[in-house]
Amino acid sequence: MKKFLPLAMVIVGGLMIAPGLLFLCAAIQEPKRLLLSLLLLAGGGALAFFGGRQLARERALSPAYLAERITGLARTSDAETTVAQAVADLGAPHEAVLAAFDLLQERGEAYREKREDREVYVFPGLMPSKVVRRCAYCGNSFSVKTPVHKCPYCGGVVEVERQ
Repeated sequence: MKKFLPLAMVIVGGLMIAPGLLFLCAAIQEPKRLLLSLLLLAGGGALAFFGGRQLARERALSPAYLAERITGLARTSDAETTVAQAVADLGAPHEAVLAAFDLLQERGEAYREKREDREVYVFPGLMPSKVVRRCAYCGNSFSVKTPVHKCPYCGGVVEVERQ
């Protein structure tokens, strides 16, 4: 329902611009139509501009859009962020950011963790994972950079595993 008025403003603005252009073309024959043309163009342009701007503002504050921006913020800050950090960096109201964090928790992309005196939202999908080669028999580990398929110590099979 919040989108109805701005959408109506854009539509009415577009409907005012169309006859404004027609009257502008007709002003070549009769110059007295120029004033009406300019009024229709200015009024329609202003309505379309302010309606479009309001639609963009509402989209920028939607929980889904803010959730994507918060995920990007967490990606740059070691897969975790706080509500205060998100509010400061995104410039969004506190309630909208909380709604976005709730959406992220519902999706399972983040969870809340209590640390000392603050709450941190952790994004497990963004945490780096370490890959090593490990012998299935003796448990020795080797660098992934070295192409080892057989353990040099016991002769067991070396498998790649993620930690």
